[in-house]
Amino acid sequence: MKLFSCICGVTSSLFFESTQCTTCGRLTGYCQDIKAVIGFDKTELDGIYTSTVNGKSYRQCDNYSLHQACNGMVPTDSIEADVLPNQMLCFSCHFNDNIPNLSVPGHINLWRKLEMAKRRTLLTLDALNLPLLDKQEDPEMGLSFDFLADKQVNDHFATPLDGHEPVFTGHNNGHITINIAEADDVARASTRLAMGERYRTLLGHFRHEIGHYYWELLVSRQSAECKRFRALFGDERESYQDALDHHYEHGAPENWQDNFISQYASMHPWEDFAETWSHYMHMIDTLETAQTFGLQITTNNHSDDSTDMTELSLPQAINYFDKKSSLLDMIETWVRFSVILNSLNRSMGLPDAYPFVFNEVIEKKLRYIHYLIHSSASQKKVKQPQDKTAPEH
Repeated sequence: MKLFSCICGVTSSLFFESTQCTTCGRLTGYCQDIKAVIGFDKTELDGIYTSTVNGKSYRQCDNYSLHQACNGMVPTDSIEADVLPNQMLCFSCHFNDNIPNLSVPGHINLWRKLEMAKRRTLLTLDALNLPLLDKQEDPEMGLSFDFLADKQVNDHFATPLDGHEPVFTGHNNGHITINIAEADDVARASTRLAMGERYRTLLGHFRHEIGHYYWELLVSRQSAECKRFRALFGDERESYQDALDHHYEHGAPENWQDNFISQYASMHPWEDFAETWSHYMHMIDTLETAQTFGLQITTNNHSDDSTDMTELSLPQAINYFDKKSSLLDMIETWVRFSVILNSLNRSMGLPDAYPFVFNEVIEKKLRYIHYLIHSSASQKKVKQPQDKTAPEH
């Protein structure tokens, strides 16, 4: 994740979520057309803002102006038009099918957290030049989101809602459902502890479910790609329901660390792929963020103060989103950096930020994700018919 700056100067950085410059007070927002967070000046026309970068006119996304649920800005072709669209949604918000019931107290704050994680996910996918089609562009496999509840928000989602079916976080044919309980810190932590997980975040959920989406889009439709996938992850044609039942009854195999990035990844090849995909996203996005800050860390492995110091600096020449960049270099940097990241957390009395370990098998799977993302086929808008319907997972 990169930093941005306002036109007023470079002393005040704009972050991806920024809605106002803390130096000059300008409204700020993310513009998909220039892929940046920039500042805006008000105009005499109600709701119309002028970009300080390109002079174009923009409106706030409705979810920005009405609910402060995002910071997306939408370019307006003609600010003199008598009739503007009934709904003005930014690039991220237009993928939504259903949002939480905002008449329920507490839902709007959880929705804001969901949108923040979703925007970060989409930004990474866009930076990788992956196809991002909506349901209008591809009714069969376009991407869409539901954010739904099946329990009461006022007791951290302990009490079921009358007349509501259970909501399962998952993916099915391009449609991703997230139970909004995952945005409640207490509910999510309770689930994490009950499941024996060391890591459970909203951003992790989005990246995992997106992994399922791209498996269907980039792997399942090509026989040659399916063969490559099965050689590394196993045969996805094995019963998913049987694998699910076995996992929750018996847990992960004793030696799961030898072949999988997480216990959940050991359940079924689909889950192994989605988990590996999400960890690839964690790695490249976090490394870019550290690189953006020019992070340089000096370490001393000896007690003698006169010993030469060795320096770990994140390679400024590497573009973590470029297919020409070496995945092996990325992994080596990430392994070293994650140790530092975890040590910083421990110094603050926090759990490890990245409680996972790579080995040769996992690196091979990450190499496949890297190849798949950057292969020429993945850069095209895939609209071929699907030969089967995968279950929700």
